[in-house]
Amino acid sequence: MPPLRSTWGEVFEPAIADVYRVRACVPDLIVDVGANIGAFSCFAAHTHPKAYVHAFEPSITHADLLAENVAVNQLHNVTLHRAAVTKDGREVVFSQLGAGGASGIILHGNGPSAKLQSVSLDCIDFTKSHTLFLKLDCEGAEGEIIEWLCAHLPELPSTIILACEYHDWCPVPREELLVTLRSHGFEAEHRTPFDESYLFAQRT
Repeated sequence: MPPLRSTWGEVFEPAIADVYRVRACVPDLIVDVGANIGAFSCFAAHTHPKAYVHAFEPSITHADLLAENVAVNQLHNVTLHRAAVTKDGREVVFSQLGAGGASGIILHGNGPSAKLQSVSLDCIDFTKSHTLFLKLDCEGAEGEIIEWLCAHLPELPSTIILACEYHDWCPVPREELLVTLRSHGFEAEHRTPFDESYLFAQRT
């Protein structure tokens, strides 16, 4: 894809630099919200072949490439969900920004847009898992998904690891999210690898 030729960070940061630090843990359930072409999902599935990986990507073009990358790498533990994720599964407007490298439901650009039915993470069966790794790169929707996470802790695995790229246009301020996570038993911090803003949190 043309945007990926000029912004190869889509592959470098999640799959080569392991910016989300999935290699450092042993999850049995991995959820990738904003999976793009699948660089993180493929890397996580290969690194943890016994884990189940759920990849969420609403862009048809990106999801098609994700499915192709999963097949090329012969990964059998990845499930693709062609949907945007929200806290309540509402109808959303999914908009392409520029060349499409940062499409989403919060910040709308001049590119093509469409109404979509989103899903919440309730669509995943968490009951058989002990350690959840949740990766978020969803262009501003991370705030409400973190709020969903904290509201559903009794239904989730006992150990939760969160790695989230934070975007300035997220409706929930970064410091507010850190306070929310800490008030729900997470150790949480803000870091800036490669000059990008990330939240990392863990609850055991």
